This record gives sequence, structure tokens and C-alpha cells, in this order.
Amino acid sequence: MTIGRPTFTDLLDWVEGRLAPEQADVVAAYVATADDATMETVEWIREFHDAAGSMRLEQPPADLSARLRDVFVGLQGPEVSDRWSDASLLYDTRSGLAAAGVRSYDGDGVHLAFDSDLGRFLLEASPAGPGEVDIQGLIRTELIGDDGVDLSFLGRGTLRRAARATADGRFDVRGVPVDVDELWLSSGGTRVRAALDLTSR
Repeated sequence: MTIGRPTFTDLLDWVEGRLAPEQADVVAAYVATADDATMETVEWIREFHDAAGSMRLEQPPADLSARLRDVFVGLQGPEVSDRWSDASLLYDTRSGLAAAGVRSYDGDGVHLAFDSDLGRFLLEASPAGPGEVDIQGLIRTELIGDDGVDLSFLGRGTLRRAARATADGRFDVRGVPVDVDELWLSSGGTRVRAALDLTSR
């Protein structure tokens, strides 16, 4: 705990009863003669607790929980699984056919087409701000179940964005960092990886 004017964390711990008795007495004495800003902070914390207490929380459906667990298990170590296959780049509007993955991103946007075990899928990347792009796409396959397709955008092995395509194969992901270098797609037992490179030329 800080000495002098309590910080937001001090006030939160005091309201929630986590401070030692001596520390709680110090904060209580300060609050009793506090300035308007401190009192507003305390009231906000109390109102937040009241509102949170009135919210009814429910467990997600069992099938959704199971699907999410499967996705995160896959994200932990796809390299040890033989169920992942690599997508191949069919077309890049900036350069035509390419060897693999998404080539560098430019300010005019780009359309990309891939082929994979999951089917063909298209992506359109457009500028979204410094260091980010918006990605919209369509997966053309009859393998998509009612739950759609889970998509994971990774940068150097770290999950940066996650999304889910709808049953008709469409997806829209905003603010994807340009350092994302891989896209993983998963639907049922089919799992596909596509190499990405969204960095500037």
C-alpha cells in the first residue's frame, strides 16, 4: 500500500476488505476527509460491485466449452500433431501465383486465394491503421459444420487474434497486427495452417 493519498488499487482493496486492519484504518481515515476525486472513485467501485452482484452469470453450453477446449489444445502444440496440413497459395493480386503464404502487405490492399484440405478460401486485407489490417474472407467448402470454422491468427507462435467463420464460410477480423505470420483454420477433425507475411515491403 502506498503512503499518502491512496491509489486506485488501495481503494479497491479497501472496499473489498483485502487490506490489513492497520492499513484499512489509514485508508478509511483518508476517505472520511477525502477530496471529490477520491470520493468519486470509491463510489464508482461500490456501484460497480453492486451492478456486478446483480448480474446473473451462466455457464456456457457443454458443447461450446468442449469445442473451445479443443481449439486451445490445438493452439498449444500443433507441431506434435499429424492432423495439421499446410495450405497452398493459389493467387496473390500483387504478384500472381506465389510459392506459399501471403506476401508483403501494401497500402492498396490485397486479395489472396488458398487451397487446402478444408477447401479453398479467400482473404482480403485492407489498411486499418498503423501496424494493422482488417481481414475479410470466405471459405468455400462443404466440410463446414453447423459451428463454422475456428480461425487463429498468430505472430511468432503467439495468438494475436481469434475468430469464427459462420456456417456459410464468411469471416471478418478487424485490427489484425501486421506481424501475424500464420493463420490456422479448424473445423471438426480438419486442421489447416497457412503461412502469412503482412509486413511492409
